[in-house]
Amino acid sequence: MIESHTDIARAMIDATFVSRHRSISDIASLRRDLDQSRRAVAASRDLLKRLRQRKIDEGTREVEEHRVSAFDADILRKVFQDFVMETKTPEREWRNVARSIVYEFTWCERVDAGLLDWIVRK
Repeated sequence: MIESHTDIARAMIDATFVSRHRSISDIASLRRDLDQSRRAVAASRDLLKRLRQRKIDEGTREVEEHRVSAFDADILRKVFQDFVMETKTPEREWRNVARSIVYEFTWCERVDAGLLDWIVRK
């Protein structure tokens, strides 16, 4: 059977509608996937922000837990002075020595720069 031009035209129109409907549904599916990806990225950013804030809060809390009283600071300074005199440590290494002494006392790696300045002051 030979198809008429009208049948061929109808078949082409039907194929066009199906193709257009398929592409619209593909676009809608792609948009849903993009929206889901955007929500996942936003959720991961929020999680990272919360983790960073928790890390900052823990760091702040850690510094507060390891405060050095004036009495303790006097003792640390005296220990530093005795150590430097006995070992004849060069002045360029004093801050590192002071930092090490404070770390051994507090077990906290974050040391206040003002405390170090006061300890190494002549």
